[in-house]
Amino acid sequence: MSDKQSSTARQEAIKELVNKKAISDQKQLVELLMEDYGIETNQTVVSRDLRKLGVVKKMVNAVLVYEMPNIDIKTEILRLALVDISHNESMIVIKTHPGLAAFVGDCVDQHPDLELLGSLAGENVVFVAPKSIKNIHNTFKALCEKFHFKKQKGS
Repeated sequence: MSDKQSSTARQEAIKELVNKKAISDQKQLVELLMEDYGIETNQTVVSRDLRKLGVVKKMVNAVLVYEMPNIDIKTEILRLALVDISHNESMIVIKTHPGLAAFVGDCVDQHPDLELLGSLAGENVVFVAPKSIKNIHNTFKALCEKFHFKKQKGS
């Protein structure tokens, strides 16, 4: 593989990791590149890639994490509105900052591909009923991915 191909593959892996996981430092990113993609690199190269990709650090749930630049205001409001998403055996619960649950509930209802019966929003909580509880974990993961929600380690 040429240097250009390996650079492109590494940068694509970085984009995927930043979009899916809450990554707070370059050391963690270097480790994840090796664990998830088998890409061996170092902090200097990762730093250069982050700069080239325009990756920024943003405060999410009181933690600074890497984010791809985002200009879609609806996605940005949604990302900032979310406090937590969790589930049990029968329901998914989305916690939001006060006053934003209705906005989040509307966003949930606009995704028919998520296999949901519907949602009910209060002031800062949205209850989401899946069509089937058999695959609730997959529905939960799909919802987190659609809403760009990244669980913090230990959460």
